[in-house]
Amino acid sequence: MTITSDSYMGFFLPVDISERILEFLNGSLQFPFVSNNEIMGIFFLFGKKFGVNTSLDILSAKDISRKTIDQLKRQIFISKNKSPSDSDSIREQYQRRVLQVYVEIQNSPALAQKDIKERISRDPTLLMYCYSHHISYYKQKCFFEIYEPLKKEQLHKKLHDRLVNRMIMLSYNVEKSTDLPFSAMTPFAKWLTSEQ
Repeated sequence: MTITSDSYMGFFLPVDISERILEFLNGSLQFPFVSNNEIMGIFFLFGKKFGVNTSLDILSAKDISRKTIDQLKRQIFISKNKSPSDSDSIREQYQRRVLQVYVEIQNSPALAQKDIKERISRDPTLLMYCYSHHISYYKQKCFFEIYEPLKKEQLHKKLHDRLVNRMIMLSYNVEKSTDLPFSAMTPFAKWLTSEQ
């Protein structure tokens, strides 16, 4: 399995972002649905199932990271003129992606409505839209921090199964890590532990 197909992206701050995305999609929330003073955090996990085990895996993960950063920067630039009055057009963009998700899962065995909602609210494209639209709207900066394959001694025992020999890239909606009120890894590790 390649690193590309063994990678995963998600949002860990705010912790209720999945619910907010679903509420935005059904019209219960308007854009922006993350406030200016909230810290947003996204992660990219490389080697989710099989780890990052070779130099080629590390190079592949770094290459994916670079391309992802470029893609996010483009999306932030494209979103720079969004305003609250664009809430409907932003929602339409999300809904187009939801239709694509439905096409992707139509051949899956019968999924429960709860599973479909979870798939939609955790869709990487929707999460990227959410992250870039809010950063752009608030004219914020963001930074990216990449962690080489993690070792047991760097992690709490609860995280060994999920993070040993994996690479992670974290991004927050602040200019640099020293602007955070915590170390960059702390809320991600806390969120990951709560997801078990």
